[in-house]
Amino acid sequence: MTTSPFPSPLILDGAGGVERLCRVPLSSGDYDEAWLQDLVFEHPQCLPVQEIEPGFQDLVPICRELRTPVGPLDVLFCTPRGQLCVVEVKLWRNPEARRKVVGQVLDYATELSRWAYEDLQREVSRATGQGGNALYEMVAARHPDVDEARFVDSVSRSLSAGDFLLLVVGDGIREGVGRIAEYLRGSSTLGFTFGLVEMAIHQTSAGQTLVQPRVLANTVVVQRTVVSVDDARLSVTEDSEDSASEEDGRIVSEAEAFYEGFWSEFVSQLVLDDVDQPMAKPNKRGAIFFPLPPSGGKAWITVYFLQSKRSVGVFFTLMRGDFADLAFSRLSAEAAEIDAELGIPVEWTSEDGKHSVWCSATFDDLRAVRNRDEIKGLLSDRLNRFVNAFRPRMARIVEEIG
Repeated sequence: MTTSPFPSPLILDGAGGVERLCRVPLSSGDYDEAWLQDLVFEHPQCLPVQEIEPGFQDLVPICRELRTPVGPLDVLFCTPRGQLCVVEVKLWRNPEARRKVVGQVLDYATELSRWAYEDLQREVSRATGQGGNALYEMVAARHPDVDEARFVDSVSRSLSAGDFLLLVVGDGIREGVGRIAEYLRGSSTLGFTFGLVEMAIHQTSAGQTLVQPRVLANTVVVQRTVVSVDDARLSVTEDSEDSASEEDGRIVSEAEAFYEGFWSEFVSQLVLDDVDQPMAKPNKRGAIFFPLPPSGGKAWITVYFLQSKRSVGVFFTLMRGDFADLAFSRLSAEAAEIDAELGIPVEWTSEDGKHSVWCSATFDDLRAVRNRDEIKGLLSDRLNRFVNAFRPRMARIVEEIG
């Protein structure tokens, strides 16, 4: 029988009787990987997402066995906010199996980060047999208030930024948590929130089944990872500047708290000349994204913090591809006019299919209260200039080239 650091559940019958439930291993009989995969897909509420990454709530089951170039991933979920969650269901038999499944789920995430929305939509339709914008339609069926254009843009940003929740769900992980941390820190492709969920199965004397999901608790603290996306490749550096404290079994990052508060305040106070510009969604990361035409996440403006250089800024960029090359060529032809319209120093960069227009400013301390209002004012001003300069031009380019 699988061992566990957690005590067995008890059932009290109200008359003083106590039944200690027996743990059932996920290795044979009716309880195996296929059974667990079905359970997770049909009942996503069994996943303790709130304890791992509160931003990924209201998971909507999309499909099983989604095909990718590195193999089919077990289960794909999506939130109404366009965030993707990948679940890999595996039994933990030995250290080799642990290394393999971690590497596997990281490979899936890396491949997804290279996809456009259209790629994901195609594979979801293939897996479900549902035509049209299947991903959006499945989410909208449960959340009718979801706007299609904004949903597509959000999913596109999640794909390009590698903003996924990766969950490995298994039976008894036991002492492997520390080793798992080593695998993650040693991976050059880690760029996502990663969670380990132990799914304990118990049976009652009456033949009922009790499913007990729990996030692995261990004294080992996995250092947070700062991820940057460059030319569709993920690079990783350890975040040594942020202290973390343990609260209710979770790791609370000072950086996350700062960004969540700052972006919420920034977006709520933001006033743009272009009232039709879709707003960014506040998050716990160092950047937020404002979509531009066309839909599908092919162009956007990013407002960012870069702690390592004590700088903040705004940049316009395009998803790599034929459209990006053509659009940036047309914008470059108007570079002098755009620069004059922006009225601030900017840098145009174009290398190996990656095109951007940047502006930045430095501060002695990006999180200091004394600098907060000045940073908000600067970013609001720069963003407004960028929206005014690039949004109408991108709309015109889309209309001209169809």
